[in-house]
Amino acid sequence: MTPNRRRTMRVLAAAAVALATVTCATDLLVEHRTEERVAAQVVRRLKPHGPVHASLGTPLAGLRTLGGEVGDVEVSAADVHRQHTVVDVTVRLKGVTTDGDSAGGSATATVGYDQVARRLGALGDGLTAAGQDGDLVLGGTVGRLGLPVTVRAGLSTGSGGFTVTPTTVDVLGRSVAVTDLDALPAASGLRDRLKPRTVAVTGLPRGVALTSAHATERGLALDFSIAAGPAPGRAGKAT
Repeated sequence: MTPNRRRTMRVLAAAAVALATVTCATDLLVEHRTEERVAAQVVRRLKPHGPVHASLGTPLAGLRTLGGEVGDVEVSAADVHRQHTVVDVTVRLKGVTTDGDSAGGSATATVGYDQVARRLGALGDGLTAAGQDGDLVLGGTVGRLGLPVTVRAGLSTGSGGFTVTPTTVDVLGRSVAVTDLDALPAASGLRDRLKPRTVAVTGLPRGVALTSAHATERGLALDFSIAAGPAPGRAGKAT
């Protein structure tokens, strides 16, 4: 290779490195500003009492916004107050545009167990809630004698909310199916209290549907699907 050709190659290589550096820096700057705008809109709409975090998951997401595409977006907001309930919300959207449309996605709202017990009425009265292997576990004492019990309940969802269905009870040193409680004289009155309880989930934005519920270490997690189209609760552009 001649000296001139080697010099030309070095110049081209340096130019390529400089271009890549500028492109990367520009992408990161625009991406950061886009994330800030998304987070700001979430704050305006949900008015959370805790922190909000937005992240873009598409390669070169920052530069894509210049062409009207945001790509994949994940947003989390803590301590959102809705219908006398405090939840932590995480939303994941695919193919978001700067006009606020998306290709759909999913969301999870996590409710603290102290709030779950209060929403269960007689079923949760005097009991504390926790999660174990995806099931809801209620523990405490019941009745005038202060009978210690541990109740394991399954979770299911419908179009209007989620249902807690007690399945087994640890009582008097025995694990008993709820349907067999009448056979225990000291626990015969407990069966009526342990009937399935449905908690309504209403006021969802258009295109959002409850799909499942499961118990986690942090709280009761409600999962939602989000249909393609305008982002739920959109007000103006997404960025």
